Amino acid sequence: MKWAFKTLKRYQERFCMFNDDVQGTAGVALAGFLGNVRAQGRSLDDFPNYKIVVVGAGSAGLGVLSMAVQAVVRMTGNADTAAQNFFLLDKDVQFCTSFLAFFILFVQSLFMFF
Repeated sequence: MKWAFKTLKRYQERFCMFNDDVQGTAGVALAGFLGNVRAQGRSLDDFPNYKIVVVGAGSAGLGVLSMAVQAVVRMTGNADTAAQNFFLLDKDVQFCTSFLAFFILFVQSLFMFF
């Protein structure tokens, strides 16, 4: 997992990079999230109000979380909204709250490649 993020970060300025496990899964998941909002007949502006649980803290799960958090931050201009509505469960189904807070800060400071 750490190699996917390190490689993307290291080479993002020099090469056009794409990691299917991180970014591909995240793109499909975000499309599904937004499609779900539209399928319910709601405006996409309602998406930041949805509560989302990501099960799995591997590179794909973190990629999904990263892209969804970035989408909410772009929609609202407020990272606190994203922090309140996203939850992460690890492989042992343990709730990762402190990790989520760290990860949101990490996404904001390092990952602007989505």
